[in-house]
Amino acid sequence: MKFRIICVLILTSFLALNAQNQKLDENLITGDIEQSQDTLCHYYSFTVGDTLEYRVESGDSIVVNWESYLTKERFDRIRIVCEKIDKKTGHFFLSYVYLDYKGYEFKPLYEKVERDNHPWLNKKVLIEIDSLGKRHSYQYTDTTTKGLTAGGPFQGSLIQPIGMRCSTKGNSIILRKDTSYIPENGYQTPKVVMTYLIENRGAVDTLDYKCTRVDLSTTGNGEVFIESKDAIFYMTSVINGHVENYMSNELHIPIWLYFTQEQNFTMELGNGKKTKGFHYTYSTYNLDRYVSGKDNQKKK
Repeated sequence: MKFRIICVLILTSFLALNAQNQKLDENLITGDIEQSQDTLCHYYSFTVGDTLEYRVESGDSIVVNWESYLTKERFDRIRIVCEKIDKKTGHFFLSYVYLDYKGYEFKPLYEKVERDNHPWLNKKVLIEIDSLGKRHSYQYTDTTTKGLTAGGPFQGSLIQPIGMRCSTKGNSIILRKDTSYIPENGYQTPKVVMTYLIENRGAVDTLDYKCTRVDLSTTGNGEVFIESKDAIFYMTSVINGHVENYMSNELHIPIWLYFTQEQNFTMELGNGKKTKGFHYTYSTYNLDRYVSGKDNQKKK
């Protein structure tokens, strides 16, 4: 399978960010973006018991200390379930689990390596979000083991901020220095402080769903501290990226999401030792199965 390496240029200003957005291959979606200026409402909404499963395809290019690069192709399956809704705040509590993994790793002069398992599989976490995707709390169901996803601690997440509940095409908003914890990417918990330029790109049909396309240009920093019997390190990263999020206008859930980013990272290994490198990555999230919580309740 042909492997793509997507590199995002470092974002120097929000105007430059917006100008650098590249149109995706039209084979990835169906239909054309409508020119209507009608108000579109794009927000998260779940019913208790809602079950969403996504196929995730990712690619990575990693360079450490300017040595030969490592490239990866990754194929994941994740499941998100709405476990409960807080009646007072309206916040959603979503469980997040990686169900399947298959990966291929390449390095010059070495044979391709295939992997069909990963330590982070079936590690269930609970994330509390509001209708605009802001994270409020998180919880691990298992803290006996530590580790990270195959995409690393700052792997792009499916649950992204929306910024505006309703807007017309072309409307944009800036979220400055938004602090979020990303437990679905590992334990100990990765932390990111990001600034987002969020824009309503209009209505579009994709995968037989009428959606609103919400674009995010992102820039910020991440950090994570890992201590286990196998390794101890503190990792920081300067992160720049771009997201295209296709939100269902009827179901108010992500139908399809494209994520690409560049990381300039440093790992402090103790005793004054440091390792530096770059990590370029992309991911596509494709809704593969959706079961309404209302349907689950009828079956019971």
